[in-house]
Amino acid sequence: MEAETLSSAGLLDCYCIGGVHSALAQSRGKIGRAINVFDKTINIRTVEDELLVITLGSMRSPANLNLSEGPLRQAGFAYLVRESQDAVAKVDHTGAKPRIVLQVGSIAISIDEPDVFQNSLQEPAAESLHTFAASSDRIFSVLAGGAGKERAGCLLNPDVTTMGLLPMFLDRLASGNTSNEQDLLAEALMGLCGRGPGFTPAGDDFIAGYLAVSNWLSNSLKLGPHIIPGKEFSRLTTWTSFKLMEYSARGLIDDQAQLMINSVARGSVDDYIICIGLIGKRGHTSGIDFATGATVALYTIADRVCGTRTLDHISDLQVRH
Repeated sequence: MEAETLSSAGLLDCYCIGGVHSALAQSRGKIGRAINVFDKTINIRTVEDELLVITLGSMRSPANLNLSEGPLRQAGFAYLVRESQDAVAKVDHTGAKPRIVLQVGSIAISIDEPDVFQNSLQEPAAESLHTFAASSDRIFSVLAGGAGKERAGCLLNPDVTTMGLLPMFLDRLASGNTSNEQDLLAEALMGLCGRGPGFTPAGDDFIAGYLAVSNWLSNSLKLGPHIIPGKEFSRLTTWTSFKLMEYSARGLIDDQAQLMINSVARGSVDDYIICIGLIGKRGHTSGIDFATGATVALYTIADRVCGTRTLDHISDLQVRH
């Protein structure tokens, strides 16, 4: 199907596309539909039941399609796209040569030759975990500092929707044994799913961070099978939040989260702390809860490998009300 008109905002350029959607430039017809529209982001649920995030932001992710702002620098996506509108891939012949255009509402995006963002996660060594175990006080202090009053509602600074969730999770982990470790962990994580404030609930962001690190370390150090959230998780939260958890569990994470994980692989505590600061600024609680989940997973496994008990002190970081 040929594009009859270009965007009312002009043709926008996609300069990077995530690996999950690398075949999009070869697609034709309906790709999916818009399910969430914000000023700088559109979430598309594709016909393959994947999440495509069209964004004016610079953060690269396996699920993202990054646009140059161009004429949308001031207005964003407001009034140009409505929820439930279809995203359709078309051939546009209005230029010097045919090009592939993704049409969503009143915007049109050239997707002919973007860069493709792929994961690049390094392999950790057990020695790196010893380095982090020896620096737990420093990391915990930075993490707690990121959970101040402006992040009220996160798991480290809970409100009425998140009160007691982190201690409950840690208690469930501590109450199990190695024979049912995976089932116990999955059950404990489900207790967080869908809980807390935000478009992506605080509990979901914690789960995303936890599984990104836990599955990566478990695979690299041959500690056990992955946990990938399934239907039992999807019933407890929104579809978009569920997909973000699933992608994190599969190791499909954005460039900042990859920097965080690779800093662990290198044994660089300084770089990890920088990543806590960067990620912790996302949204109201999303970033700090992701960083908390990642850190709890790191020290759950570090304690297991190194024989330490650093995680015993994580509950002490919570802001007391």
